[in-house]
Amino acid sequence: MSNRKIIVFVSFACIMASLVLAFYFFINKPERQAAPALKGTGKAIVFKDVKYTGERRGVVDWELTAKVARKYIDKPLIELDDLKGLYKPKPDTVIEFTGTKGSMDTEKESGRVDNVQVFYGGEYTLKSPYMDFDFKNGITATKDAVDIKGEKIDMQGVGLLANTAEETLRLLSDVAGIITTDNAKRYRFQSDTLLYYFQQSTYILEGKVILKGEDLDMVCDIVHIYSTNNEVDRIEADGNVRVTSKGTVAKSEKAVYHFKEGKIVFTQSPRVFKDNVEMKGERVVYTTTDGKLSVERPKIRMEKGK
Repeated sequence: MSNRKIIVFVSFACIMASLVLAFYFFINKPERQAAPALKGTGKAIVFKDVKYTGERRGVVDWELTAKVARKYIDKPLIELDDLKGLYKPKPDTVIEFTGTKGSMDTEKESGRVDNVQVFYGGEYTLKSPYMDFDFKNGITATKDAVDIKGEKIDMQGVGLLANTAEETLRLLSDVAGIITTDNAKRYRFQSDTLLYYFQQSTYILEGKVILKGEDLDMVCDIVHIYSTNNEVDRIEADGNVRVTSKGTVAKSEKAVYHFKEGKIVFTQSPRVFKDNVEMKGERVVYTTTDGKLSVERPKIRMEKGK
């Protein structure tokens, strides 16, 4: 056999051997294992010291910062630990909040914060086990207990609904609180619900309203509390008003308590009971400091047998 034939034969044998060997390893190669997926909510990327912001008309209206954030790949969800945030419903209004953990849907711009504290304009501090936030619609809500502390009024209740567009805050049930006047008097109140208007600094208590202080007890259906510079100016009570003070009982459909003057004005069929005497008039003025009464166009009736 010539040298050329030997070379061709050997080369051909080497090529065939290489193909057989390659085919053998291809058939017997180990299977590739699929990467395990995270259980529950899918895959996530973990970030540290992050900040998220939202804009409206080119202006940042909310911001979130967190020590740790988990950004899910397959859904618009962020989970946050040790977070802080602020919300600007208006250019001159800033609401700050903190929480131990939370979550946010980045498409809907809504989420939840646990163990939340809310700080509003240096006027109020609000605490709750959790709160739901809807930044697009300016809604904050919870069904849990709420504790609000202010300079002159403290409030507690169960359930909250706040609307930053309307600048209102509502406690939904089991309302209780304390009013502190500028002369350091304290009045405790209870009601079924409470509605607060931020711009007007007005509180509305509804349901069975009870107001107790060192100089009077009041029961009625609705109470409007008006304040200026965090100081209570007056209280307007409506519907089945009953006031007890220093042995005097007054009833009417409407009464206005002027705090600074220490004076209660009863209108709409007022009646006063004192020392076995019933007095009626068009208008009754009662002074809480000394218990004096003033009755316009009085009608007096003595109760017999007493």
